[in-house]
Amino acid sequence: TILLFLLITSCGFKIVDQTKLNNFTIQNIIVTGEKKINYKLKNKLLSKSNKKDNRSIIIELTTSKVKSVNEKNIKNEITKYDITINANIVLKEINKKKDYNFLITKKGSFIAEKQNSNTRNNEKNLISILTKDLANEILAEIRLKLNDI
Repeated sequence: TILLFLLITSCGFKIVDQTKLNNFTIQNIIVTGEKKINYKLKNKLLSKSNKKDNRSIIIELTTSKVKSVNEKNIKNEITKYDITINANIVLKEINKKKDYNFLITKKGSFIAEKQNSNTRNNEKNLISILTKDLANEILAEIRLKLNDI
């Protein structure tokens, strides 16, 4: 039983430190599409770049936002909207001359209020949340591609 206990408890599993996986320097981010979304994504990605690392990458980011009606009430008034944000990312590793291409989509809904300003605030908040989630997912995908996890 002691031998079995030692074999089970010493499996070698370690939790990966996410800060060590940011072993890349973003040299340039080329953006096209939605300006506000691209601005937030660019700032988030550049903040996670490790300036001291020799592994340089270039990111080409193309975003699009689609707003559509989700629900209407009996009076044919819109009560809920859907927003879909698509990001097509081309990741170019300069030193190894490798290219990676991936697409990430985020979708969410917001409620249409009686006042237009409240509806706009709901839309702005949803876009902010979706953009933050999108940036985190892009970073995770970059780490995955570059570190071959």
